[in-house]
Amino acid sequence: MKLTNPLPIVGVIAALSLLGEAQNPVSDKSPCVWLSSDVIGMKVVTPKGETLGKLEDVVVHPGGEGAYAVLSFGGTWGMGDKLFALPWSVLRTVEADAAKKVLENSIVLPLDKERMKDAPGFDRKNWPAMVQPDWAKEINAFYAVDRGTSTPRPVEAAARTSVITWRVTDLEGAEVKTPGGDELGRIKEVAIDTNGRVSYVALSVGGFLGIGDTQVAVPWEALKFTQSGEKNDQRAITLATNKAQLEKAPQFKAGKEKAVEMCDPKWIGSVYDYFSVKPYWPRTAAPKSAGL
Repeated sequence: MKLTNPLPIVGVIAALSLLGEAQNPVSDKSPCVWLSSDVIGMKVVTPKGETLGKLEDVVVHPGGEGAYAVLSFGGTWGMGDKLFALPWSVLRTVEADAAKKVLENSIVLPLDKERMKDAPGFDRKNWPAMVQPDWAKEINAFYAVDRGTSTPRPVEAAARTSVITWRVTDLEGAEVKTPGGDELGRIKEVAIDTNGRVSYVALSVGGFLGIGDTQVAVPWEALKFTQSGEKNDQRAITLATNKAQLEKAPQFKAGKEKAVEMCDPKWIGSVYDYFSVKPYWPRTAAPKSAGL
């Protein structure tokens, strides 16, 4: 199996309590990108390749802030049917390698059984308020301490300033409008790199543009996320664009046979270029794709 350490998260992040404030370096590699249709349900394994459970969801934030992976273990380690949210940086990834007969992308959990027995979890029907500092503080503290010591270590993907979170499973099908309120389409696919960072979304523009069920790719940073209402429970996604611009945006091609192309950093770079959004990785790096 080929283990891939998570790439450094790009940009300035404000850490919570235990972690203090820090700025992560810019990655010197092109992003390895997976599509959410492949990520959700991905197998979680031990460093030796033994199956532990699966990835149920990914909790993401606007901009380039880090994410949480939400895992289930079933009866493994006596954890029952609870879910566990982990900073993405705790995990490692295994890329599919046909030459070594490792044909599935997998998530590696490099923590031992005894430690995970004490991990904070929650019921799948009662998700916690993940924007609350107290919740984040507990998760950060648990995964920021090296085994057998009280010394905190950085947990990049857990630190964030955003008060808005989205579950990837909720993003799929979410409506996107213009700032003026006109409907543009709905999110059909989310591309996530091996940091747990969203790279881009595929937006279905069928009907609005009169061109059938066409899907176009839009950089994550081009979208604006807001929430309103007395309980801040009304969320909206907008994209500052117009019909003519969206018609000519790079088209997303669905299907397993197109996944490698849709995960190619060179192609993703063209999406960012089209919307005049600066890529979050150096353009001089050698392209690399983790598409299936």
